[in-house]
Amino acid sequence: MASSENLADAKPFSVAINELGISGGQKIKLPTPGITVIVGPNNVGKSTILRQANARSVQGFAGGGFAGEPLLVESMNVSIDGSIEDMLEWLRKHSSTSITGDGTAIFRRPNANEVKERDVPAYLQMRGERGLQALHSHFIFYGDATNRISSVQPTEIRDSIENPPMHPLHILQDNSDLFDELSQLCVRVFRKSLTLDAISKAMNIRIGTATVEAPPVNKLSPEYLDSLKILPRMENQGDGMRSFIGLLLPLLTSSYQVVLIDEPEAFLHPPQAVQLGQILGEQVTSRGSQIILATHDKNILAGLLQSEAEVSIVRLDRRDEGNTIAHQLSVESLKKVWTDPVLRHSNVLDGLFHKLVVLAEGDRDCTFFSAALEHLSAQHPIPVSPSEVLFVPSGGKGGLRLLIEVLTSAKVPTIASPDLDVLDDRTFLRRLIESLGGSWDEFEKNYDVATAPFRQPREKARVAHVLNSLNEVFRDRTDAVFDSEIAEEFRALTRARESPWSALKLHGEGAWNGNPQSALAAQHLLNDLDKLGIVAVRVGELERFANTLPVKKGSEWVPAAIAAGFHKERAAQEHVEKLVRFGLGEL
Repeated sequence: MASSENLADAKPFSVAINELGISGGQKIKLPTPGITVIVGPNNVGKSTILRQANARSVQGFAGGGFAGEPLLVESMNVSIDGSIEDMLEWLRKHSSTSITGDGTAIFRRPNANEVKERDVPAYLQMRGERGLQALHSHFIFYGDATNRISSVQPTEIRDSIENPPMHPLHILQDNSDLFDELSQLCVRVFRKSLTLDAISKAMNIRIGTATVEAPPVNKLSPEYLDSLKILPRMENQGDGMRSFIGLLLPLLTSSYQVVLIDEPEAFLHPPQAVQLGQILGEQVTSRGSQIILATHDKNILAGLLQSEAEVSIVRLDRRDEGNTIAHQLSVESLKKVWTDPVLRHSNVLDGLFHKLVVLAEGDRDCTFFSAALEHLSAQHPIPVSPSEVLFVPSGGKGGLRLLIEVLTSAKVPTIASPDLDVLDDRTFLRRLIESLGGSWDEFEKNYDVATAPFRQPREKARVAHVLNSLNEVFRDRTDAVFDSEIAEEFRALTRARESPWSALKLHGEGAWNGNPQSALAAQHLLNDLDKLGIVAVRVGELERFANTLPVKKGSEWVPAAIAAGFHKERAAQEHVEKLVRFGLGEL
């Protein structure tokens, strides 16, 4: 944990965790000021890393490992910028200082250890091996869901106003601006204001505002006391509000340089979690501090991305042998998703918390494949639980490449499942292959031979051809309302008749019948794409999994196909099994 910084150099004072060394020698760089978000599937060590980082910052590495849990934090760089005198000046400014009978200065802060001024140089000199020790609680805050909720319990008022504040509520009593900020944040998230009850012996926060204006403290009226007493107390509120206030109390009332937060979203509804993420980002930006948090929730992440704070995302995963591995996500790629009006509102961020992500062209594909996977899992053992597989709609083929770049940059196992006509655009397919780390040179020869039958001049659509196609698709839907969705199907059928590529969606692999050389090249091409992570729908498109279904297209197709059991048929089962096994590298 030794820092490369020279404490003798006079610099603006700050404390930060610049780097974590994770088991296996991996190094994670942490922005400061900024926010590091630790994500990943369940049981990979997110909370463990926070606990061990906090313990290491207190006690250093002299004590060895941690009983009962794997050692994940093998090294840590805590940097201290500024001189010893800078640190002492910071402690004088942000702590209450008392002088003992022998002239010793003692620094005290709420929820922090007492520190004697004369001991500060020794703590700093030993911090590499022994950690910050008593200094730790002055600079670094660790909050999990349990201690956040308990921190909003009432506290005794001070015996004298001359006594220094020893609890966050004491600080709010002394600084009405801070309490107003806390109340405004509560209104923002819960639509409820707060009142500080500093009259009761046990000082507490109440919900709402007294209907009678607060009189001077030495002229309390019965009317005001009655209006105050009826306000609900914070400790009697739900876990969500208590956790939220319990998290913000130390952030607003103390000047922690580093804040470690485990599951900040605990007990909050999704919109509230988004707003908390925004607030945390705002606090980092305004205070120049550092936050390291572990989360299971994309909503916290979404809120952070909406703020101006610098955000770094680290995804953890656990290999079969039990080793935890860490990957730092390209935030620039993630911001590209965030600026895309369609993908921003997709569930792609949830992929950071799953063991496998399957990208399909639309919502209907995702629903059908998910149902097929549930059935496959019930019939045969598969290497992952269906609950750990996330199906993400890409909004058409065009969105696949961007999503692949984002997810694979965090080493999220990702596989694409486009319709078979993904072959009709050479440039797009080449870029898709390259986004998964493949080389176009290895695919080009088979692609050229396989697609030769379809790269012919387009045949002009004849009225008879279009009428036959329309009759085939709509003969069982003659009573349906001619809405915009059906109108688009009409147009698509007209366009399809003009393109030889339409045979791929209409007939799947049968489109190569009669072309043995192209068919053989197509098999090699599709097999190689499978191995890379592009498992095309071999039957052509989603609806071809249920060719005999009376409903041919539209929003009614998926419920009708599932009700009829087509997701249990061989073609669908083989497809989702390939998605899982190729996605996890087992084939």
